[in-house]
Amino acid sequence: MDQGGTDIIWNQFILAAALTRTARRERERGGEDGEEPRFSYADTHAGGGRLPPPAALAAVLARRDVFASRAWLDAIGGRDDHPGSWVLAGRLVGTLGGLDFEADVNDIDPAAIEAAKASREGGWVRFWSHDWFSFLRHRFVLEPRPHFVFIDPPPDDPRGPGYAMDAAILLDTLDTPYMVTYPVDAPGVQPQDVIDQIGRSGLELRGAGLERGMLLGGGAETVVLDILADLRNLAEVLGGELSVRLPQAPADDYCI
Repeated sequence: MDQGGTDIIWNQFILAAALTRTARRERERGGEDGEEPRFSYADTHAGGGRLPPPAALAAVLARRDVFASRAWLDAIGGRDDHPGSWVLAGRLVGTLGGLDFEADVNDIDPAAIEAAKASREGGWVRFWSHDWFSFLRHRFVLEPRPHFVFIDPPPDDPRGPGYAMDAAILLDTLDTPYMVTYPVDAPGVQPQDVIDQIGRSGLELRGAGLERGMLLGGGAETVVLDILADLRNLAEVLGGELSVRLPQAPADDYCI
């Protein structure tokens, strides 16, 4: 089976579950002075917001009944194009109701940002075009801080995975829910060191040509136990297997 877009499906399934859990908590906190609460999302590598449907999507949809987590499946719809991560985030928050959605989306390619401006579906979106670490530094100066940050470094950026691990440590320190992608067993990338330091688990899709890792933290990791069975099923449909990379050193705040 052609596994085109496998990383997109893996990323977005986990993102949808974690983001939905985080947004529900924010909705329960309520707004200030009777205002509707806001949910602020930040995406470091936003792209244009629209993607061709992943080749592996049909196989996943054919097995949709085996998945307990419905957030991603319900949000992608039956359209001719596929939502990028930040468009997906807006749909998820909009479906929940009771939250105003706002997003800061960044891409170093100005053409991608121009395309993204036509992809908005709702809420308020601010566009950035910086290197992603600089984007995060400037975004965290503004209030309110993001309620969720998605970091997905491009595979051709040799510094991206290392910086992403540094960002994971920072966001965990700030108690900011986040999801970070990382390559599995790539030269110069030491996800195990970060996982040991912050006491979170890496969710890895393994198989020929499928290697992809995902790290949730800052509070977003609470969804992991709820979706483990779904991830095993998803990995099987995608032609791989789920591997959970556990911390090897004691961590006082360890949570799977």
